[in-house]
Amino acid sequence: MSTRWDDYENRRICLLPIPRLRLGENKRDVGIYVSGGLFALGWWFFIDAVVCSSTSNEHKVTLTLVDWMSGIFSTLGLLFVNSIDKSLLVNDDFGYSSNISPWTPRFLLFIGFALMAGGLAGSVTVLILKYIIPEFEIYFGVAEVAQNTAIMLSSVVLWVAQNSEQSDYNYNYVL
Repeated sequence: MSTRWDDYENRRICLLPIPRLRLGENKRDVGIYVSGGLFALGWWFFIDAVVCSSTSNEHKVTLTLVDWMSGIFSTLGLLFVNSIDKSLLVNDDFGYSSNISPWTPRFLLFIGFALMAGGLAGSVTVLILKYIIPEFEIYFGVAEVAQNTAIMLSSVVLWVAQNSEQSDYNYNYVL
């Protein structure tokens, strides 16, 4: 059962189709709430590290703007990724009346994922250069990495929850 290359549509990028998830009404809402919880948990890790470093006299480390940047980049990446209309990523047919280029949503999606990856890479770099090499308290660097990991997981869960097909919602408008 082999399929020839010519049988595939010319515009497709992946050979395997991306499956559509069918989540129920409650599962979709649960996914959105879990995503929000992961986002809040990520920022809670970092805020806990900020409070711990500012109130403790035994730690020699203060969290500066460098420590905040990775979380800000990851949050901006989450906003970029989940603000894009998913139907624009699949369709190349925008019509003649549309002013949107087909590559605009894809470029914004790339920028969002690049911001999140840069935030995670930045937090790992700060962990190594600021906390592990000088042998300071490692908790502050681990909190940054945990923050960015939780924000990235939050973005993935929100993407899956928003992308799921919803057959349970029926809108009946009766006048």
